[in-house]
Amino acid sequence: MNPVDASRWLLLLNPVSGRGQGLRDRDRILAAACAAGLACDVAVSAHAGHCIQLVSEGIAAGYRRFLVGGGDGSLSEAVNGVMGQNEVPAADITLALLPVGTGNDWARGQGISRAYATALAVAAAGHVRRFDVGVIDFEGGGRRWFINVAGIGFDAGVVENMPSRSLGRLAYLIGLLRELAAYRPLPLRLRADAEPVAASAMLLFACLGRYCGGGMLVAPEARADDGALDLVLIRHMPLHRVLRALPRLFDGRIASHPEVSAWRCRALEIEAPAGAPMEADGELVGYAPARISVLPRAVGIVVPA
Repeated sequence: MNPVDASRWLLLLNPVSGRGQGLRDRDRILAAACAAGLACDVAVSAHAGHCIQLVSEGIAAGYRRFLVGGGDGSLSEAVNGVMGQNEVPAADITLALLPVGTGNDWARGQGISRAYATALAVAAAGHVRRFDVGVIDFEGGGRRWFINVAGIGFDAGVVENMPSRSLGRLAYLIGLLRELAAYRPLPLRLRADAEPVAASAMLLFACLGRYCGGGMLVAPEARADDGALDLVLIRHMPLHRVLRALPRLFDGRIASHPEVSAWRCRALEIEAPAGAPMEADGELVGYAPARISVLPRAVGIVVPA
């Protein structure tokens, strides 16, 4: 990339998000961006994880504003691109989201519309809010940042079992059925702010945001800028009890279930059987054991005022 005017936006399009909707609508998006007064260049991701590289390269080329045309995974990759580079402080970078993904849980939590003109008007208004960033450090090496929710257990198993994301919601359904067939309770040993917790778990969420899984309100009291993780631990229970409890996942009452614990911490250590997958922002990111912490207000994202 050639050096660019830092006032320009780099529009990142994920050809998989929303079953390719963003890429199909490229001309519409650019026209709407122009109408909103946004000067944009375009970069298209070629594979999973590519947005991380595109952001890092964009920063090196002089871009300081990135418009993410995708879903939770695309935004998460952009955040990883910002946090993983050493060219400039993360505080110098501004992100904005154009939701074209399948779940769009982070956008839902911030009230960002899926209508292009409305979302681009938000970007043009330039109301930047600083958000916490979660950090997962894996005992086996490697680090991953996240912006919304990380998890281990059933949800991570679903993500690991999903086929091509180009199938959209069908991919999630396939992953869900595969994980149901293989599901076993997960023995977890946790240390939340040095407080030990042991459980035979169905899953554990570590939340910065309130929503995950395509609209599940799992952490209604979570604040994305308070420097804390909202933990939601769902203990193992028979499938028929899980099915009866499903409405609570969507209406914000999950913490009232007798097999659920919810509490808040600033750092979490997770021990689980070797090979237990972990997901963050709907993407498979590694395997336990791991430590999760929070970088308070580490990234700036444009949201409705």
